Amino acid sequence: MPRMRRPALALPALLALAACGDDTGTSTAASATDTSTSTAGPTTSSTVSSDSQSDTAAPPTTGGGSDSDSASTGTTASPTGGDTTTGGEVTCDQSPHYRVGTAIRDITGPSAELVMMGYSMPEQKAEGISTRLWARAFVVEHPCSGTRIAFVSADLGQVFQSVHLEVVKRLKEKLGADRYDFDNIALSATHTHSGLGGFSHYTMFNLAVGGYDPDNFEVIVAGIVDAIVAADAGLDHGVVKIAQGPLQDANWNRSPQAYAENPDPERAAHEAEMMRDTNTAMTVLRFERTGEGELDGQPIGMLTWFSSHATSVSNQNRLVSGDHKGLASYLMEKHFGADYTAPDPFVAGFAQSDAGDVSPSEVVVGEPKNTVVRPCDDDPDPDCDDLENAVVHGTWQYERALELFDEASEHLRGPAAGRLAFVDMENVTVGPEFTGEDEHTTCHAAIGFSIAAGAEDGVAVAFIEEGIVYGDLPKVTLVPEDQACHEEKTILLPVGRMLPYPWSPTILPAQVLRLGGLAIIPAPFEITTISGRRLRSSVLAALAGTGVTRAVIAGLSNGYSSYVTTREEYAIQHYEGAFTQFGPWTLAAWQQEFSAVAEALRDGVVAPHKATPLDLSDDQIVNVPGVVADSPCALLDAVLCPFEKFGDVVAAPPASAGPGELVKVTFRGAHPRNNLRTGTGYLEIQRDDGGTWTTVAHDWDPETRFRWRRTGGPLSPTSEVDVEWKIPEDVVPGTYRVVYHGDAKSLLGAFTPISGTSPTFTVQ
Repeated sequence: MPRMRRPALALPALLALAACGDDTGTSTAASATDTSTSTAGPTTSSTVSSDSQSDTAAPPTTGGGSDSDSASTGTTASPTGGDTTTGGEVTCDQSPHYRVGTAIRDITGPSAELVMMGYSMPEQKAEGISTRLWARAFVVEHPCSGTRIAFVSADLGQVFQSVHLEVVKRLKEKLGADRYDFDNIALSATHTHSGLGGFSHYTMFNLAVGGYDPDNFEVIVAGIVDAIVAADAGLDHGVVKIAQGPLQDANWNRSPQAYAENPDPERAAHEAEMMRDTNTAMTVLRFERTGEGELDGQPIGMLTWFSSHATSVSNQNRLVSGDHKGLASYLMEKHFGADYTAPDPFVAGFAQSDAGDVSPSEVVVGEPKNTVVRPCDDDPDPDCDDLENAVVHGTWQYERALELFDEASEHLRGPAAGRLAFVDMENVTVGPEFTGEDEHTTCHAAIGFSIAAGAEDGVAVAFIEEGIVYGDLPKVTLVPEDQACHEEKTILLPVGRMLPYPWSPTILPAQVLRLGGLAIIPAPFEITTISGRRLRSSVLAALAGTGVTRAVIAGLSNGYSSYVTTREEYAIQHYEGAFTQFGPWTLAAWQQEFSAVAEALRDGVVAPHKATPLDLSDDQIVNVPGVVADSPCALLDAVLCPFEKFGDVVAAPPASAGPGELVKVTFRGAHPRNNLRTGTGYLEIQRDDGGTWTTVAHDWDPETRFRWRRTGGPLSPTSEVDVEWKIPEDVVPGTYRVVYHGDAKSLLGAFTPISGTSPTFTVQ
């Protein structure tokens, strides 16, 4: 098994974090958080962002959707009847009393013969499931201000704009136009690179997949919508507590050469705070169900942000996986006894943050390329395989998040609010306040040559290096009219000028959510470490005086437009800079636009849209092919196969096995696309409990693996499935069996449920 080292939480790091964060605002009368009952040590009591702003006043603040705003200062929080911490009446902007709801839904798409999303490798087609993909929804309503927000962390490579637009549309249809809108819904991807593709409406992100996949799009959208609706239906009295602290030795800067281009004082300040050239801060929200007016209750959920690319599993993997974020969520949910088949399980979201240049694996700097070393690389233990890397990295995050969760005692106080504005990112004029010099403009979207090199976590073309600056090659460009604007970038593909529509979205959302004293910044891109630091600082400056003293970036949210780097990082054109689509002043433009949205939130006014995003739902031409037919024999239909049946056991389990051993059963199967079996799965591991078969594991449990393969050639209707079960060390001895579930498609298009059951075996 992998060597499960616990990252060192060094005392110097804890002391440095305690000293660096501006913590003064959290103890003032105008604070939007409550520290009066805090007993946590320096890891949790300090604000880990050096960009924190002291709050000196709490002016009127508005909340949720722009159509349900109300001033929140100067009114008594009547639903609370007082604050039991201070013993007196509190104003609405200081009320810690919310209504909270959580929910989780399965969003696993077609787990066979669909290209996986993240590494952009057409040959990386899914062949089954390691763990399922989930949408985890958190809804918070602030009764005294009448506002609410919904945040979803989804096990996806990206939340494409297609998903964002359709989810908002369906929520309006289900719950009415006044409850949720673009302002108060944020959809964020964990950025797993072992998810499934084909659910964007833009060509660039469907190219490697072979087209658009309506089945995958539908299961993702429907699952996210159902999760939000369920969380909204479950709203009840509660509180939200916050803790922050460092997680060291769990993320590495994969592009240190670009990072080093940033100003020395800025890097020094960052490293004094974070003890590393990455963002090592972990932010944990603890959701508790309480009685009305109470400040403590029972935990129902947790939402965590930590910066780390979900690339623990390499581009050689072929099984669907939530990667380390999904594994951390699973471990936390199981710690609290979650049963995914029950109505209201504990929900733990491990959301993505500013991880644009951050790897979960150790980075070795070298020439001509940097490389990463995953925990199981070259490990002689056969159990330490590619997928086990996600378990290692996920365990580190789970363990630290649990420590912070247990220590969390500081209440968030005040409105749950949001604002969003759509921006035409090809036409932004950026003022000197954000450029640091003259006025500049953004460019028509384009990507540069260096993207062909790939990132350190998944090298693309081995002989192409990062850092191809305009002029290194002959000064020839595909788009002369855009080259000057993009400056150092040698344009490889002018995605914004493609016809009839851009290949990547150019009209994108800037959004800021407020939950008490915490600002959440859903960003439709991957943002590098120093870029994230600057963006947080800009938003906090715009919210100064409101009681908001902390900010987290929720990466890959509400759309996707590749990367955002600093101007300095952009200049040397490593992978992330080459993928910064709108030119050298992209970050400055986003700082300006997010600041404007934050100011609208602060002032209680609408954040005006500057453009309207394209709805390309009816313009998808190339679709991923579907299933023609399934058959248990070489003939095209099951009715023609008198001797072979779906569900037949091809390879039986051993007569007995013990803890730590692998049990494998092979069945005659059918294509998983025929029925995605969300919430139920393709397999069950069952134990005989006195004549009743009790299910002890499903295909969402990491000790199982579901593998599908076509037999008889690429056009054959026959297939087999392997069900694998790595017997846990704490297994209950007894008699077990393996059950396979599926659905077969006939040549005439009819679908029929199928199943198979293995012979029993003994577990000692």
